[in-house]
Amino acid sequence: MGTCEISGRSLLVMDALSKKLGECGVGAKKEETKKKIGLIALAPKLESNKNGTTTTVDSNLRKLNISPNQPIYKYDVKIACFYTNAQGNEVEIEFSKSPKKDSQHDRDKMKCQKFYEMAVKKTPALQTAGGKFFYDRQASLYSTTKLAAKDNIKLEFSKEASKAPNFVRAVFELKAVAESYQATSNGIRSTVHPAPALADKTLVEAISIFLSGPAYSNKNVITIGNCVHYLLDTSGINVKMISYDQGFRYSALGASKGVKSLQGTNKDPSLYMVTEMKSTLFHPDDMPIVDLMQSYPGFTPNFNVHSPAGAHIAKAIIGLEVYCDYGKNQNNMEDALIVKIIAFDSSSRDVVFDCDGVDVSVQQYFKKKYNITLKYPDLPTAVAKGKKGGKIHLPVELLKSCPSQKVTNNQMIGNEQADMIKLSAAPPHQRKPTTDAVAKAVGIAADKVYGFIEVEASQKVQGIILPKPKIAFAGNKLVAFGQNAKCPTDFSKAVAKPTISYIVKNDLEAVFKKAKQAGRQLIFFVIRTRYNIHQAIKSFEQKYDILTQEIHFETGEKFFRQAQTRQNIVNKTNMKLGGLNYLIGSNYLNNPRVLIVGFETSQTGGDIVTVGYAANMMDHYQKFAGGYIYTARSRDIYGPIIKDTLVGIFNNFKKFKNRGAPEELIIYFNGVTEGQYGMINEEYTQQVKNACSTMNEAFRPKITIIATSKTHNERLYKSEQGRISNLEPGTVVDHTIVSPVYSEFYLASSVARQGTTKAAKFTLIYASAPGKTMERIETLTNDLCYDHQIVFHPVGLPVPLFIAGRYSQRGAMVLGHNGPSLINKEVDLALTNQRLGYSDKNLFGSRYNA
Repeated sequence: MGTCEISGRSLLVMDALSKKLGECGVGAKKEETKKKIGLIALAPKLESNKNGTTTTVDSNLRKLNISPNQPIYKYDVKIACFYTNAQGNEVEIEFSKSPKKDSQHDRDKMKCQKFYEMAVKKTPALQTAGGKFFYDRQASLYSTTKLAAKDNIKLEFSKEASKAPNFVRAVFELKAVAESYQATSNGIRSTVHPAPALADKTLVEAISIFLSGPAYSNKNVITIGNCVHYLLDTSGINVKMISYDQGFRYSALGASKGVKSLQGTNKDPSLYMVTEMKSTLFHPDDMPIVDLMQSYPGFTPNFNVHSPAGAHIAKAIIGLEVYCDYGKNQNNMEDALIVKIIAFDSSSRDVVFDCDGVDVSVQQYFKKKYNITLKYPDLPTAVAKGKKGGKIHLPVELLKSCPSQKVTNNQMIGNEQADMIKLSAAPPHQRKPTTDAVAKAVGIAADKVYGFIEVEASQKVQGIILPKPKIAFAGNKLVAFGQNAKCPTDFSKAVAKPTISYIVKNDLEAVFKKAKQAGRQLIFFVIRTRYNIHQAIKSFEQKYDILTQEIHFETGEKFFRQAQTRQNIVNKTNMKLGGLNYLIGSNYLNNPRVLIVGFETSQTGGDIVTVGYAANMMDHYQKFAGGYIYTARSRDIYGPIIKDTLVGIFNNFKKFKNRGAPEELIIYFNGVTEGQYGMINEEYTQQVKNACSTMNEAFRPKITIIATSKTHNERLYKSEQGRISNLEPGTVVDHTIVSPVYSEFYLASSVARQGTTKAAKFTLIYASAPGKTMERIETLTNDLCYDHQIVFHPVGLPVPLFIAGRYSQRGAMVLGHNGPSLINKEVDLALTNQRLGYSDKNLFGSRYNA
């Protein structure tokens, strides 16, 4: 590594091995063994709901018929390379169990595939004509042929296998795993179990790899991860692709693939493949970063990243993963150092650091160390993370873009994001045939795969359309949703005459101080569009504990001539001030002693995640309010905050004597994966019970916990006389294409403004009193989608989740404006929550984020 420093932090140059060792955890202590999760069964599977108008639903799911008695074998693969480190010692790095992410992980898989192909050439057993072998480019090989024990393989490859200067040799090992990991096509039943950890996913994993085989071998396809396949040439697909001169970016069309064990139409579970269209914007592969920069307007050899043009260029490139194309690994992406650009700084000429006790610039260092004379010494340096969290500064002209990188939302400029939304927002009658065509083109939708996997046409099922609830306004005036419902508001009585103030000399805070001193309930801002102070307004709202509402001046001009504009403004103001705009006429959303809670997250970048929550904890059971909490990013972001959050909700609930003590607690968690079901069932449920036990001995409500997701790849369409269209609001499917062992349903609650409706998936995780059918859960969930209170149409998630999502976004906004609280340069979450949260504010328990 050397002893050179930039700003007191190490400059990583060419000894990539030490970094790789650190990333692989060499020398780290093993974590303590954790308790096995998923051994307890989820809530029992309930009967389907039959209470509704029937409708035919088509899908992007295809049933897989596997030839009976087809054996499938699984083998362990180990691929490791040996290098010499700086001390001359030989060190092993295993690539087949790579812990890395993104481009580094993709590169490790490329290395594994390379060594596997080299092993095949040397191994007759892997060339058997009667069998098929499928390698996942990591640690597993699946086969339709059983290798004998004597066929266990161990091969060594020497210097010809790598160009890395410190490479010694590579080892390829293949051996059969335990008998329990072998399966046959008859074992679909074993792939599911009411206790998640007891399901054997071997067959599902194997079939998934088999189905990707044709895509892997298709020269017109690039694969991202293991299951998203993009076409390089889309000339056979009737979708116009997009390319941009700035950044040389291009859109690609592909299809994702997943294999699941679902209920099916028979008594036993069936395997299904789900294929979903993907349209993504990509960065160019192996492009010199200087060339990328030069493609943007305003580029000069000495541009400043703080200038408008420089900020534009920096936004487009920050976050890109690049490899260092210099030194002994020049033109050798396979072994070059990969870093992510996290910022840009001063030029190579200006960045100076301590190198062996002497101050040198980055420009001087590269001349002395590598004899490289920089052509662009006045360009900003790229900043990346070094080892131990330090930062390194690298000349941009020595960096190239890693292959197959998606353009993130943060990197999109100009009209790129709008263009991609239009490209992906295909209406149903276009989306479904396009998905089918792309899946077939990449090779994952053939009628017969390798002679033993038959792929059926898309699965059609009978769904039901739940009855739409009516809404009741003041004076018990009833309006049915879907009839252009308008609230019969008397605007002359709706709002008192306001006191008017002005923002003088951009002193926004002075307005809050004045309103606070005067005891105002709400500050209503009318701001011209060109002034972007929304984030500051909401930050001061939290600081001064006073409600705010904001509209653009251009919208305000419509107030006196557009009834709908007046309606929306008054509805929102009424909710913020604790009012209720209408009541939902519901058989299940009518009990003041049922407490309903939703948890949602704002998955923005960084180490802090904002968890939003909402509950009907106000004076009326159809009013929802909540807040947000900052927590550390981890696999389990909800667990650490459930108990304390619920206790706060319970305490607020108790303030209203008209509500009584809750008899039932219904909780929705959004954004969780199937792999977390066991954790929710066992750990989250216990946290909920612990929260209840803190209240009093008599507080033992019935508990229902539901997992929600809109990140799945299943798409459902209304199918009527061969015509494909969007599902009607309230459409539910709870059989055939759901889990065979869990109670699940898909609900399309809203109308798509553009594109194709995406139904949310709901899974019943825990229920202390589950009932017999899905009717109550489905109807209650659907009715909750109508309780937004501001707009008179259903939203895409039940309101406790929808509102929790808004609180989560608000929390992320406040954090972004103020930054976290630090102690000894480390984030203090408790202090951050205290300083930037609402839990100890008067506004807690109000719909301040309406």
